[in-house]
Amino acid sequence: MMKRQDPNKRIQWIILLIFSPFFFVISIGETEETPYPYSPLMDRLIQDGFDPEFLSKILMDARADLNLFILVNYLNLRSRESPELYSKFLTRESILLSKKFLHENRRPLRIAEKRFQVEKEVIVAILLVESRFGENIGKYRVIPTLASIAMMDSPEHLQNNFQTLRENDPYLNLTYEWVEDFAKKKAQWAYHELRCFLKIIREEALDPLEVYGSYAGALGMPQFIPSSYLHYAVSKKGFTHWLLNKDEAIYSIGNYLRSHGWRKNLSMKKKEQILWTYNHSEPYIKAILQVANRIREK
Repeated sequence: MMKRQDPNKRIQWIILLIFSPFFFVISIGETEETPYPYSPLMDRLIQDGFDPEFLSKILMDARADLNLFILVNYLNLRSRESPELYSKFLTRESILLSKKFLHENRRPLRIAEKRFQVEKEVIVAILLVESRFGENIGKYRVIPTLASIAMMDSPEHLQNNFQTLRENDPYLNLTYEWVEDFAKKKAQWAYHELRCFLKIIREEALDPLEVYGSYAGALGMPQFIPSSYLHYAVSKKGFTHWLLNKDEAIYSIGNYLRSHGWRKNLSMKKKEQILWTYNHSEPYIKAILQVANRIREK
């Protein structure tokens, strides 16, 4: 685990980073040297215009260490979507909780319904499934989560992922090439989302390493990925306030769905297509629509 460095060593590290674009080492003792895992990522971020000192304060913190669980299990986490996963949201307790939330927040929900033409029951269903109305906004630090996924296409991580998948399910017909292609796509996606998150927190008075989200870096009550926050969040007081603000969560979901084509009286097929942009999961889509219907029932 990386130790915090004093300012003099940090300055030395920044100089090394600038003049060594591919690889460097950081001294963590008088005789011991360890490759810095984020050096390729840091180089890309600096080339994209981020300040080296800003990055070093974040990525050299011990809390930003590579998340090995995410690196090894990300593919497995992505494959866990099933109807059974969402059955808990259709229980009587969950529906009563949803109706209670609708009643207590009927004013912002009515405003959202009028402004964005999105049914209030759909917004409530999304908030239930995404975070149980803010009770569960995620247990993973967002920065090391996205940074780790952004590194998953490196040769050593590719090999580990491939071996883990084969060991977990020997009958799974996966090739190394498929895993490599998937990892490259997700690494590029995560790098883009990491850049977006760094843009968000650059102007915020908060500790960026104490922001938690999902295993995919989704944030707040609506579980927006960072790019969705930048494009669709309705936020008057900034990101920190938005994370657990019910009104802004409601308006943000309404704005997101409206921006993707949601209108009242849409066909079921069109609703499913728009919800797919929110979460690429058929069981998720069916659960949202079923919960919304159950909330409407008297």
